[in-house]
Amino acid sequence: MAASLGRVLIAGAGPAAFQTARIIKNQCEQLGIVNRSSKRWQPMFECLNSEGTANVIAAKSSLEPLAGQVKLDVAFADLPSTDGQWDTLVLATPSHAYSDVLAALPKSCLGSVKQVVLISSLFGGHKLVKGFFAELDLAPNVLVFSNYFAATKFSVGEAGVSVTTKAAKKRIYAYSSTYSSQSGCVVLNLLAQTLAEVGVEVVELDNGYSVEGRNITSYVHPAFFITPFSLNHILSDSGDIKYMYKLFPEGPVTTETIHTLVELWRDISTLTQHFDGTPFNLLQFLNDDNYPVHPETIRRDQIDQFMSLSAIEQEYLIYVRYSAILIDPFSTPDANGRYFDFSAVPYAKGKVENGKLHLPRVPKEDLQTLYWFKALADEQGIELPTVNRVLGIFESWLSEHDLPNHLIEEFHTQASNCLHWVRRSTDL
Repeated sequence: MAASLGRVLIAGAGPAAFQTARIIKNQCEQLGIVNRSSKRWQPMFECLNSEGTANVIAAKSSLEPLAGQVKLDVAFADLPSTDGQWDTLVLATPSHAYSDVLAALPKSCLGSVKQVVLISSLFGGHKLVKGFFAELDLAPNVLVFSNYFAATKFSVGEAGVSVTTKAAKKRIYAYSSTYSSQSGCVVLNLLAQTLAEVGVEVVELDNGYSVEGRNITSYVHPAFFITPFSLNHILSDSGDIKYMYKLFPEGPVTTETIHTLVELWRDISTLTQHFDGTPFNLLQFLNDDNYPVHPETIRRDQIDQFMSLSAIEQEYLIYVRYSAILIDPFSTPDANGRYFDFSAVPYAKGKVENGKLHLPRVPKEDLQTLYWFKALADEQGIELPTVNRVLGIFESWLSEHDLPNHLIEEFHTQASNCLHWVRRSTDL
């Protein structure tokens, strides 16, 4: 592909940032990376400054097109120290950090930005970015993806900055705010071309909310992990082990949590439709885009007709689906006929320290997501009963256990900051 992405700055220093850098490097005139100052970033920054390269390892041969070394031309110690002029800004940070990251970047280095790429956008992220740049009298193209396209972790036992990609998704969705039917979007075309080599389909939609609503964690994580069962276990120091995707009592999956999952899908579908987006078939999304089950477990016609079924039939099929992937149904059984224990994912733990509640990424990021949905819905005069109910469960749990409630204020403030820039977007 002859077109260049110009001078590209990646904000974020997680595994996804380095994998993305590897894919786009050959189309960059200059490639830089920056992250907020942290104990984790400091040694990586020093390594990149001295060696200038990061390494991407493919865990299996089918992923080799994603692997290789990537040379980074410049690394910045922290966000405020970023300088230079950049044509493309890639946000590879957690989506709820977008407002903080954008606010921390010097305005002087954003004046030439022509496109912004959101690797895994939050709902309304494309409007947030448009609103931020509108305050600078700029209107870059905004390209959003529904999810990061792979499963990538930092490599263990490897020298320097090294990440390993273990799997790639079957399908992700994308939206470009200034799509041209003749040339398309350069970044989108480049990523789609490379990802096609490893079997990832990139589907472009004409509505940003339709893309951003197709993030599976928005439905599954709050339903399973913002419950008394999960929250109590996350703070428990008893030494017992529970698993995030197993049936009760080994894990949180019950008919009630499945009901909540389906109702969250309805809430967010309502919000998506309000912004002229298109709802999607939840069971088809889980099966076809994420992980399938055998047709003997759920027939194809049941998947295809899911949208027309009654609520109880829908919940039944989702429960069957999660029961069927307690093990990996497509793994090779061992000598004892046992399949790979797909659902044996232990919870990360939280703690109360110095008067503050520290929650792990799951469910902290999921709480941020729900408070953001609530703020956006309240702004539009839309009722999201299940979002409100799940937030009520969390707030009641804090009160009943006499736990610090500073996170509630933190999440409200964060949502308010995001909402400020969404309001600034010209067509909201």
